[in-house]
Amino acid sequence: MDKEDADVRRRIRAGVRESPRSDAGDGDRGTPAPPRRGAVYVDEAIWEWRGLKWAHLLADDTDDLHRFAAALGIHRTSYQGPPRTSVPHYDLTSYERRRAIAHGAIARGRDEIVAVVRRLRSPCAARGGETGS
Repeated sequence: MDKEDADVRRRIRAGVRESPRSDAGDGDRGTPAPPRRGAVYVDEAIWEWRGLKWAHLLADDTDDLHRFAAALGIHRTSYQGPPRTSVPHYDLTSYERRRAIAHGAIARGRDEIVAVVRRLRSPCAARGGETGS
């Protein structure tokens, strides 16, 4: 868990250092949009951990998920997927969630995310899961 804690601390520091103006639509001007093929989704930032609210980043395809997260600057070590968890995803701070939406991620409510998760579980189960490595 030391690697995970170090990554969380780095991401928290990066979010705190950003100016509030960077959250506005032009804050990431000049930064290329993440490459897209399938849909990428984020749920609401409702999960509290380490004093922050967290959300989940999911995608129709695991490769798209990794590409999108990398374009946002999220390390691959933050990936959570089979066999550790049943659904491939990244945890995002609320700041990272806003950036993901600005780059094209689709914000979804709880019911819609549950439908996405159910859809994702079927292919994962059929493939026997992925390690994320």
